[in-house]
Amino acid sequence: RIASLAPSVRSQFGSSRSAVADQKVLVTEGSVRARAVGRARRALQADMCKDSVAATDAGKKKVQILDEVVNSDLSAARNEYHFRTPFLVDRLSPLLRDQRDLPMLCLLLNIIEIVVPGVLIVYGVNLYETPLPMLVRNLAGLAYVVSLVLLFQERFTLCIHFASHRNLFHSEALNLAIGWVIAPFFGIPSGVYKLHHVIMHHIENNHELDTSSTEMYQRDSLPDFLRYWLHFAVLIWIELPYYTIRTGKYGWTQAILGGLCIWLGSIVLLAKYVNLCATIWVFCIPHVVAMSAMAFGNWAQHIFVNPKDRHNNYALTYNCIDTPVNQTTFNDGYHIIHHLNARLHWMEIPQYFYDNKEKFEKSGSLTFRGVHFLDVGIMVMTKNLRGLAEHYVHLGPKETAPTIDQVVEKLQGWLKPVPAEELGKKAK
Repeated sequence: RIASLAPSVRSQFGSSRSAVADQKVLVTEGSVRARAVGRARRALQADMCKDSVAATDAGKKKVQILDEVVNSDLSAARNEYHFRTPFLVDRLSPLLRDQRDLPMLCLLLNIIEIVVPGVLIVYGVNLYETPLPMLVRNLAGLAYVVSLVLLFQERFTLCIHFASHRNLFHSEALNLAIGWVIAPFFGIPSGVYKLHHVIMHHIENNHELDTSSTEMYQRDSLPDFLRYWLHFAVLIWIELPYYTIRTGKYGWTQAILGGLCIWLGSIVLLAKYVNLCATIWVFCIPHVVAMSAMAFGNWAQHIFVNPKDRHNNYALTYNCIDTPVNQTTFNDGYHIIHHLNARLHWMEIPQYFYDNKEKFEKSGSLTFRGVHFLDVGIMVMTKNLRGLAEHYVHLGPKETAPTIDQVVEKLQGWLKPVPAEELGKKAK
């Protein structure tokens, strides 16, 4: 019987040894996996520590200083116009009050030579004897609007901006033509720009009576920007006439009401008696684009306001230097200077910045390099203040330059709304 049991015992013993061996393998594999997981966890922690150290080091890094910046704004070629029109430029240049404004004349000629044929094409496609498909007509309108925006929208807006502060031509009729005749093709109602920008915005200086003021908003908040856009792009047609009445500027009340009547009346007549589709593409859609772009532009220009010193021109906007956009916008980036002296010729602005850099430094003003207002606005709205701080320029000596973290903290403070109890107080 013992002999007969021997194979069974051996079989069970072998099975036990196999099970023990399998268990050892499992334990070994588990130990290997555990060690591998441990190593991965330690590596991840090490990487996180490195990232934390790198972020800390980046925050402690000091910003660039003006003395080490080679500013292209001082010497770069002008890029406000696309080409110089032969013969006409030479014949018309004597009409300019200041020959330094020749780029503006070249730009206006470019607009006449390109935009006017574009308008005729859009209306021609829609008035073709054999009606073309609606898709073709809308594609023609879309192509026109895209071309208008990419080639001229920003350039013309800054042209009318500076021409509103300083008359461009000796002839008053030509000066008026910019804001009353050409502007509507860029979505700006007749006669409105000068009242809105020169009379209201600069006199009220981004404070309470300025309907485009940014002071009461949290300026990195999308809901706040949407409220601001509503006032700037829609309610302005109520608030701007009300401003002229409230401040006793009754001549301007007549001007804006007359301009709005001419603008709206022309659109209604063209839509009813010429062509609705073409009129929408040529006048209505550019209006939406222009008002929205100018709303975000003014929001971005006045996105940083020191709530403790809001009446100070050095503390209600900032300067953008050494950016190619300054060569297409008549040095518009130096916005502090523009609020200090709106009649300073645009060609003199970069040098004025250097001649008065001590004042800018002493006042604690903000200066950024390599970005423009659109870039600044997008960075702020996407909560990328650290990326924006990388463009900050310190105007003093290297020893006093702030760190990235210090600049971020300063920018955060300048985004806060002006306290309600401060609104309405006059400058001391």
